[in-house]
Amino acid sequence: MSRFYPPSTLLKASVMNKRQRIFFGILMAIGVLLTSIFGIWWFEPSHIAANYHGWKHAFDFVLFGVVSYVIWHQLVSEAFSWTVVKDMKHPYYMKPKPGMRVAFLTAFVPGKEPYEMLENTLKAMVAVDYEHDTWLLDEGNDRKAKEICKRLGVHHFSRKNNPEYNLPYGPYMAKTKGGNHNAWHDRHGDDYDFVAQMDIDFIPRKDFLTLTLGYFKDPKVAFVGTPQIYGNTEESWIAQGAAEQAYGFYGNLQKGYFGKDMQLLIGANHVIRVAALKEIGGYSGHIVEDLLTGMNIYTKRWKSVYVPEKLAIGEGPATWDAYFSQQMRWAYGLIDVLFKHSPRLLPKMKFRHAINYLLLQQHYFYGLIQLLGVVLLTLFFMFGIQSTSMALIPMLILYIPLLVWQMLITIWLQKFYIDPKNESGAMIKGKLVTLAAWPIYFLAFLSVILKKRLTYAVTPKGDQQTSSVPLTMFLPHFILGTITGIDAILSFTTPHHSALLFFWAVMNTVTMYGFIAYEAWQRAISKLSRRQLVLTTDTA
Repeated sequence: MSRFYPPSTLLKASVMNKRQRIFFGILMAIGVLLTSIFGIWWFEPSHIAANYHGWKHAFDFVLFGVVSYVIWHQLVSEAFSWTVVKDMKHPYYMKPKPGMRVAFLTAFVPGKEPYEMLENTLKAMVAVDYEHDTWLLDEGNDRKAKEICKRLGVHHFSRKNNPEYNLPYGPYMAKTKGGNHNAWHDRHGDDYDFVAQMDIDFIPRKDFLTLTLGYFKDPKVAFVGTPQIYGNTEESWIAQGAAEQAYGFYGNLQKGYFGKDMQLLIGANHVIRVAALKEIGGYSGHIVEDLLTGMNIYTKRWKSVYVPEKLAIGEGPATWDAYFSQQMRWAYGLIDVLFKHSPRLLPKMKFRHAINYLLLQQHYFYGLIQLLGVVLLTLFFMFGIQSTSMALIPMLILYIPLLVWQMLITIWLQKFYIDPKNESGAMIKGKLVTLAAWPIYFLAFLSVILKKRLTYAVTPKGDQQTSSVPLTMFLPHFILGTITGIDAILSFTTPHHSALLFFWAVMNTVTMYGFIAYEAWQRAISKLSRRQLVLTTDTA
């Protein structure tokens, strides 16, 4: 794979050279071999339990299918990621031609996003190299926001009090980022050739446009994307965990998707060709407008380019409130797109694009899978119903080496992250926040199934994030932890014994209760600190 780094880039995003590709091919081959051996053993007919006889034995097949889904979802997802990252590539730098009409937009929701953040972002956008107009898309038509725009020389737009731009559904859906941008495009889009957009909490580098606009020399390129990098990782361990969750995606997976001509459109920051956006009728009116818009673009056979450089630094969720809000929106959005839009859109795409989108949209089923695991544990400990009859020792002999090999591949691939020097290691915080989020993922799945509409909510930013959240936010964790806690207790009071299942029941209870205990401890410390501050002030 070819590589070229513009002189102005601060970090050199890497891809595999020929020797590394051969080595990774060997790693993959061993991984596939271990997976296949485990699969051949796993799916032996003798591993189907015999809880029932006659026609009821069909229920045993269902249980075996469920436990197979629980185990194999992760294994298939991991193998799928290998097939993506093996094609990772970095684009050649292309200098943009002069004279293009460019707009640089950011959207703002008064009351949800701080004015200081707004001003800092607008200043940085105005200062970006390459001639452009900077625009603020203000959902509230806010007086103070207008004053900031006037002082900085930023154009101001608001769709407030325009009923035609605030509809319950469609491209101008009210209270959605896509609807806000579409309203601006309807009024001003024809004045520009290309539009760059950035979330209000992102600060662009001065060369953001000069390192992205050049790729539009190819008339088939619809959009150019860059990583969604969080710069507030020192703010809390939750912020660090949220960042760690994204390292592999924005590093290896997005570079791999680019190698397959289909990197995902990310709403946090990208540059788009106005003509391409018009062809698909604008941004999709959806809670995850970026994902659905990207899919629509690929149905029209457009191309895209991924620039894996730190061209903009943003703010990730630093509190449970902000993190759970973000994860609920993403999980609900992807699952909703899978059920409602993918059946229509995937057949219109190139096959490699369709299969990758289909597999990608399984990610947030992790919540359903964990819940199914809890159900299987409860069926066994309460009623003695087995999901499989396989022996423990042979399973561990085949399963553990496979998991270890997956881990070794993941660690080796860290050298190709956006910033390998700072994005490497065990990623413990990322794993912890993922464990904390799985009940949220399940609630998102349930909301989609029950057709409960989730309204768009801006992820709290800056000082709008609430550090002290009500413990009721962890009610799902308490319920799920209690269920598996009861399961573990039942293993001592019933004849239903399994060392492995007991271990998983205890681990789930410890982790679910652990998050609650940690939050309660943080609240107690915070309350004590405030009390001491008051006492100190009164004494003074």
